[in-house]
Amino acid sequence: MKKVLISILLAFVLTVIGASVSGCHGLGETAAERADDHKRQRTLTDQMITDDVDAAFQTDRPSRLTEYTVR
Repeated sequence: MKKVLISILLAFVLTVIGASVSGCHGLGETAAERADDHKRQRTLTDQMITDDVDAAFQTDRPSRLTEYTVR
């Protein structure tokens, strides 16, 4: 009985280690799908950086200044 429990525990530990090392995200993906995923993530990151820079320089909303001369 004790050897069975040790075997089950060892199998569980090895499964957890194997899943954490290999990861579960990319197991069913082809190289093209993974490359497309990385490209999409890079595009979103670039867009977020642009939005952050626009907000920092306050160019993310229209100016409230009038184009007409005010006296």
